[in-house]
Amino acid sequence: MVEAIFSLHQQLLAEVSSLLADLGLSPALADTLRKLEPDHSVSRRELADRLHCDPSNVTFLADRLRERGFVASRTDAHDRRVRALTLTAAGMKARSTLADGLSMALQRSGLKGEQLRQLSALLSSATEANQCEEALER
Repeated sequence: MVEAIFSLHQQLLAEVSSLLADLGLSPALADTLRKLEPDHSVSRRELADRLHCDPSNVTFLADRLRERGFVASRTDAHDRRVRALTLTAAGMKARSTLADGLSMALQRSGLKGEQLRQLSALLSSATEANQCEEALER
């Protein structure tokens, strides 16, 4: 099983690395982009919580995404002291391209239909269990 996991990881990593390079994103920037939602602004603090990192790191990541035109930073309508991040049209397109690319990479792995749904359910269960353990440790 361990060998199969590493093999799939290597296969996906090769395809994802190429996709990220095409989009001009590092893995950390791609993860940040993925954690933002279309049509919903988030504060840097909220994004830091989603990324499980320090808010100062989010400032760096947000600045890099803003330079690429993927996010805009605006004053929050409810609290003018807070700068909220919003996906731009280019950011939504990059996020969609990333999601489509990952889906295609998984489909090229040989998994089909029900197998992909099972893998998704298993991965969701594993990551949810991990998040619950992390929350308990805090």
